[in-house]
Amino acid sequence: MRRSIYVLQASLLIAIIGAARPCFADPVPGVPGPEASTPEGHAPSLADIVRANLERSYVAYPLGITGLDPLIFEADLVPNFSVLPRDWHVALFLTPKIIVRMFAEASAPVRTPSYMPRLTTFFWFGESAAHPTAYFSAAFLHHSNGQSGPFYNEDGSHNHGDGSFGTNYFEFAAYPVFWKRAFFGWSSITLEWHPRSFENSSQRTTYGNTRLRLATTINTNVGSFASDFSAGLTAIMGEMEKPTNASKALARFPIAVKYAIRPPSIDVGLYVSYYQGQDYYNIWYDRFISMLQIGIAGNLSASVDAKQ
Repeated sequence: MRRSIYVLQASLLIAIIGAARPCFADPVPGVPGPEASTPEGHAPSLADIVRANLERSYVAYPLGITGLDPLIFEADLVPNFSVLPRDWHVALFLTPKIIVRMFAEASAPVRTPSYMPRLTTFFWFGESAAHPTAYFSAAFLHHSNGQSGPFYNEDGSHNHGDGSFGTNYFEFAAYPVFWKRAFFGWSSITLEWHPRSFENSSQRTTYGNTRLRLATTINTNVGSFASDFSAGLTAIMGEMEKPTNASKALARFPIAVKYAIRPPSIDVGLYVSYYQGQDYYNIWYDRFISMLQIGIAGNLSASVDAKQ
């Protein structure tokens, strides 16, 4: 019976991810595939690139290497809703992002999901991406776990059961675009700032309120399959607490490596990732984790469609 419940829950999440078909013809969902998604001799506009680079959703089975409790799956659901006309040089997206982890325990609990809604404005100064250029974004974000209990247990550890976690913060990013270059074709430089007055008082000297993140994606085609490889490095600056299972220096520099591949005319593709660093799952940030994830990725964007 329990196995049937797991299968039903996982199938429901997979169905949600596959429900909205990405309308760029061939790229891996959520990531542009230049040769597969545009007519020969035609470079996409910056508006196309912005929408093609929206964050993807995934459902994956995490293989914990260090610091991670046994899980049945992790799911990151990221629908992006555009609220401005497509022909402007600015785009506004409302994104009610949610990360959930189902723990491999009795009753298969989903503990303290990360609720991460955000409002993001992208802007650029010209439509052509035929030559090296850039676009930019500014976002206001929220991250909480929907709990109201005390932050700490009596022994001083984080209250993972019902401890209240919450922060509101800003992100400012620049996205260099080097069209038709295999390396660094889709990159980002992001500054994340958590004003102390905008977050739970217990996090102000423990979470790491300023973060700098660098990321890049390499797009390739494997026969008729579209694929991408991406890597990101974050530097957590400012005050942060030492993880319970690693040094503070190690946790300050989270690393994320991801690979996705999708056959043509399919809405989802194979997704593999590796992450190590401070745990990103709300109040669980007191741990250093390293894990490998294997699953599927899709795109829930309601606005990514090909121009006619």
